[in-house]
Amino acid sequence: MKKIEVGLLMLFILFLAFFFGKNLNPFSNAMFTFHDETQPARIQQFVLDLKNLQIPPRLAPDFSFRLGYPVFNFYAPASYWITSIFSLLGIGIISGLKVSFLLSIFVGFVTTYFFLREYFDFFPSLTGAILYISSLYYPLSIFVRGNLGEVWFLALFPLALLFLEKNTKKPSRLNFFFLVIILSLLFTVHNVLSALAVVIILGFILLREDKRINFAAFILSLLLSSYFILPLIVESHLTYATYVATQTKYIDHFLCPYQLWQSQWGYGGSIKGCNDGMSFKIGKMQIILSLFGALLFLYRMFTKQKKEKVFFISIGFLILSLGSLFMTTYFSKPLWDLFSPILSLFQFPWRFIAFSLLGIGFFVAYFFHNVKFPYKNIFQVFIIFLVIGISSKYFTGRFLSKKVFEEKFLSREYVEKKAAYQIPEYLPRTADYEAWRKYEKIPIKKGVIDIHYFPFWNIKVDGKTIIPTRFDELGRPILELNQSSTIEVSYRETLIEKIGNFITLFTFGILLYIIKSKKLWNKLAS
Repeated sequence: MKKIEVGLLMLFILFLAFFFGKNLNPFSNAMFTFHDETQPARIQQFVLDLKNLQIPPRLAPDFSFRLGYPVFNFYAPASYWITSIFSLLGIGIISGLKVSFLLSIFVGFVTTYFFLREYFDFFPSLTGAILYISSLYYPLSIFVRGNLGEVWFLALFPLALLFLEKNTKKPSRLNFFFLVIILSLLFTVHNVLSALAVVIILGFILLREDKRINFAAFILSLLLSSYFILPLIVESHLTYATYVATQTKYIDHFLCPYQLWQSQWGYGGSIKGCNDGMSFKIGKMQIILSLFGALLFLYRMFTKQKKEKVFFISIGFLILSLGSLFMTTYFSKPLWDLFSPILSLFQFPWRFIAFSLLGIGFFVAYFFHNVKFPYKNIFQVFIIFLVIGISSKYFTGRFLSKKVFEEKFLSREYVEKKAAYQIPEYLPRTADYEAWRKYEKIPIKKGVIDIHYFPFWNIKVDGKTIIPTRFDELGRPILELNQSSTIEVSYRETLIEKIGNFITLFTFGILLYIIKSKKLWNKLAS
């Protein structure tokens, strides 16, 4: 990489920090509010688990009246692993959250640039990366929705594809190691997006020439994620996750196609019809230039006798981007109805926008790489600054003072009595869902054993392990006791969770052995 390219790349990182990151300043005494208001409390509880050496974290001990809430057993944890690092370094929950959002912007930009650089020249790659990160779905996810997992999905997706490409062109032990780790993070960063990413990554692998080594990385990454994926698959029926997810009617959240082009920016919610309280516009420049790129690709595909080097990857992005945008609109309703048992878990069709953005950046780069006209580089720089200027006004939110924000969303009152009701799907089925909901308004009376019973609670009465079969409406065990009975309650992972942990650790050991053993690596890479 030339020094001038490095210098320009660093310069644009500084521009992004100023224009997109000025409202994510960790030293500011203000914090913006967003839809997913439990994020700070979840980070707090995740950090608390880490400090108490409950690794991997599986429950938020203070949620739901301190009865213990198994949110981390079922909610994709990768973004919390990343964000918790900053809090553990002592910068605080709020500042750590802002740093995490800011870092996701930098990671998304840099990795998209390097991914596009595998196929295109410097300025087209730079332009495509800027248009990717400046798409208005990014500030929507940060400043309106506050969806930490989705923001990090947008950052990790191009990073995973970058290392897949590197590992295809020039396999090395270091590339292979990072590929497995990054894929594992991608597959555990967001429940529904990660599930679909598994299919997309597999498709990307099958499009490449050397499939074996990348397929091996793919399998190892899934096994490395077993500590989360296995309990998610096997134990999720023990909560109300599916019940709550299917209560959201996806038919009420389809987009009208014009909303992708223009819709009023706001901080409200997604409602039935085409006048949502928040905007789903992607960005006019992103749509226009990527459309030019896609049309140019199709023209060259039908007029050239020899296939381009980027033919298969272009086809893949064309299908992914157009298919994803189609799935956000009312036109896709027959498909949603046909596959409703699976697609209903997505809840909101507009989530598919996330899968279209990298393809949009790709075809922007494709267009500028393949067209020739005077002062093309100057024109691209103009486009970059124009887009940054337009998008920067959306990288802001509705602010409270840091003190007020903490009192509202990190107070003991909020953490213990309110946070769980914002994510009710993780309530154990030992509790009566409707009965539990009424305690959102009234205080609960303390029981004998104040836990939502879940199989990872180990209960002993007079030294004898008891598996309760009767529960009150809050899922608290009802036991027959003598006046002199001694009760011990401790946290102990279930067999499934232990198996998942073992597979993760064993896989990591195998990965290290592959990296260390030159003979085994040569056999795998040959």
